[in-house]
Amino acid sequence: MKKIIFTLIAFCFSFLKIAAQSYSQIYNQDEQLRLENAYVTEGEIQNFINQNLNTYDFTQVINYVINVKDENGQPLSGSDYQATLISAKKARLRDAYFEKNPEKLQFYYASPLQQCVNGSFEDNGGSVNGYNFFYNKISSGWSIFNNNPTTPITASPTTKATLVDNSANDPVVGIPRVNTGTHAIRLGNQNYIGNEINLYHVTKMTRTFTVNESSISYAFALVFEDGGNDHVSSNTNPYYQVKLFDASNQIVFMRNVMANPANPLFQQHNKILFTNWLCEKINTSRLIGQTVRLEIILSDCGQGGHWGYGYFDDFCGFDCTIPSFNPGITLNPLKKTCPTFPLPVSGNIALPPNASFTNVTLQILDMSNNVVGTKIITSAPGGAFSTDLNYSDFYPGGPNSNTNFNIRALLNYTSSGLPQAPVSVNNTNPPGPDVSFSNCTSLCYEIFNFTANQPITNSMNYQAICCILSESVIYPNLTVDFRAGEYVNLKPGFYATAYNTGKFHAYIARCDENKTTINSTERGSKTSSTDNISIDDSTEIKISPNPASTYINIDSGKQKIVSWNLYDFSGRNILNGNSNQVNVQSLPKANYILKINTANKQATKKVSVK
Repeated sequence: MKKIIFTLIAFCFSFLKIAAQSYSQIYNQDEQLRLENAYVTEGEIQNFINQNLNTYDFTQVINYVINVKDENGQPLSGSDYQATLISAKKARLRDAYFEKNPEKLQFYYASPLQQCVNGSFEDNGGSVNGYNFFYNKISSGWSIFNNNPTTPITASPTTKATLVDNSANDPVVGIPRVNTGTHAIRLGNQNYIGNEINLYHVTKMTRTFTVNESSISYAFALVFEDGGNDHVSSNTNPYYQVKLFDASNQIVFMRNVMANPANPLFQQHNKILFTNWLCEKINTSRLIGQTVRLEIILSDCGQGGHWGYGYFDDFCGFDCTIPSFNPGITLNPLKKTCPTFPLPVSGNIALPPNASFTNVTLQILDMSNNVVGTKIITSAPGGAFSTDLNYSDFYPGGPNSNTNFNIRALLNYTSSGLPQAPVSVNNTNPPGPDVSFSNCTSLCYEIFNFTANQPITNSMNYQAICCILSESVIYPNLTVDFRAGEYVNLKPGFYATAYNTGKFHAYIARCDENKTTINSTERGSKTSSTDNISIDDSTEIKISPNPASTYINIDSGKQKIVSWNLYDFSGRNILNGNSNQVNVQSLPKANYILKINTANKQATKKVSVK
């Protein structure tokens, strides 16, 4: 027993020693660990290159190097060609390694060291420089998490905002009044001013600063008088709230905590609920460079009879490695230029005790921070979530002038049955778009499908491995190419108008190979629709039945089926296999594209599920 107690005491002292480290020490340790991880990753990359240098498909790399010229404008030859080719192959394999292991990118980007003034109230022996305080007495209209004090006050022992030191512990529950150093701030107190009853006292502290780090941390401790079950059920107990406003005065983070004995954060002493010193951590990765405002609010109960207060310390120079609330969300690094689809996106979530997962909302943002696409993920087994993004998620209304996008993820959850403010995170890339379509006019997708409500508004060369389907309008004065490897289907409603200089062409050709012009419209001529302008009509590969409700049988004759893929008309790969049957029993009634690969050819069939 003595040995166990000694071990526990040793652990506690070890923890205190770690907690007492300066922020710069922790930062330097983290940087050293990052560099060590980068060194290990470099070894993994070299092994990956050695294993794949003789087997990887370098067709694109070879085609690129063939076109490289020397300083005299002549094609490379001999040892120059071989050296350039080897270098290009290694560079491609390095990219391939990070495409396969995107989480390793984080080891190559250092985080900035936070700069802060008076984050721990220590200036000049203790001060509140850099902070502002507000207080209101509300006689009616108190609303849970919706009270905003507006009357400025000066921090002093006679107000609800008090600079405290470490000369004494809290008089009610005995916890330390200061986390580190010698000073902290207390918002609220355990007494009513002038013994006022049936008035609701709310105190606010604000801090304005410029973000230069991916997260901000601070320490806090709460002491609440519990109003009992009726206050809990009516949401009128004292509460703590924190909000972070961006440069546009929009709330980007909010935490709400009401006094509740069922919340495992709280300890209970008689009718007092309290916490030891805890820590808050707020993700600010997408706010770097912005001037933001942090607001912290402490409120007495909404029935005017129970008080609440809290201590706050270490607003910088402090790193909360394990947030007390622990709701968090991360996105695995994603940086794609001219992406292929489907595009996988994944990440992790963490929830505090007594919390329930609702969903993860992925938002696709243009470079003006407007949401252009949304995807809801309703399950996160083991704290991990994943989904695939398609071309239509970036361009739900059809292609437009946007070329660069960022990804944001929102964790939606409830705590103690109450909905909480979403916790958000942007991708952990260095500055720049997460997904870029810039200079990607030769992108080649499996399928393009333009519906009637997706007009084409920009000149572009649309290329598809399989097929292009369109029932939309092409705006005047545009030059638009449809180039597909299998067929182009101009459906009823399609219309191309040239007006002055616009042109529309449709080709059956592999990507970037103009071989056969199958239709052309100029100066407002209307193209008659057809179900198949061009389609592979291989008599050796047959499918039946079509439409089907259970199975589609593939008769490839003498050819062996290597693989097949079933796509919906948005280009999403629904099923794949290599047998001579496609099980469609679980699919919705709709039309699909079945692409069949044999040893000698490809065939694409339009199939229907009834």
